[in-house]
Amino acid sequence: MRRLAIAMALSTSAGLAQAAGPHVHGQGNLDLAMAGGTLLVELSLPAADVVGFEHAPRDDDQKALVKDALARLGKGSNVLEPAPAAACKVTRESVHSGLSDSEAEEHDHGEESHDHDADHDHGGHADFEARYRWHCDHPDKLAWIDVPLLEFLNGVTLKVQLVTDQGARADSLKAPHTRLSMDVQ
Repeated sequence: MRRLAIAMALSTSAGLAQAAGPHVHGQGNLDLAMAGGTLLVELSLPAADVVGFEHAPRDDDQKALVKDALARLGKGSNVLEPAPAAACKVTRESVHSGLSDSEAEEHDHGEESHDHDADHDHGGHADFEARYRWHCDHPDKLAWIDVPLLEFLNGVTLKVQLVTDQGARADSLKAPHTRLSMDVQ
C-alpha cells in the first residue's frame, strides 16, 4: 500500500512538483520516488534558465533553442544517471513546455503510458516539465544518482524531494556538486 502511495505521488497531476512551490528563476524542482524497483522522477525548470527566455519563440534561433532543450530533456540519461550497480533502465521519458507548438514529447519503453496535463505557462512564466521512469534490477544498490543536467544549466539550483520506502528528505544540488545520495535516514 505504501509503495502504491509513493508511486502515485509522482505519477499523478497532484505530484510533488506541484507542491514544491512557485516558479523561481535560478531554481528548478527535482522530485524522486523510489518504490520497489521503480524510480519515478519529475523535473520542473523555468524556461528562462533552460533557453534564456519565457516568451513564445520569436525567430528560428529561438525555435531551435526550444527544440534542442526538448531533445536534451527528453532523454532521461541526459538528466539522471543512477548508480550502475543498481542496473536501472529508462522505461519512460516525456517532456513538454509552454514554449513549444508541438504536443508533449513522450517515449514509452514498453510500460503503460500516461496522459499529460496541458503545457504550463503561468502568467508569462513558462516552464519545461519532464517525467521519467526507470526500472532498477537491483534497487538495493541504488546508493546515489548523478545529475549531469546541472552541468548544462549554468548556476541553477535544483530543490530535491526524495521519497523511498525508508522515508523522505529534502536536499538541493548545484554544479559542481551533482551527486544525490539516496540515503533518507
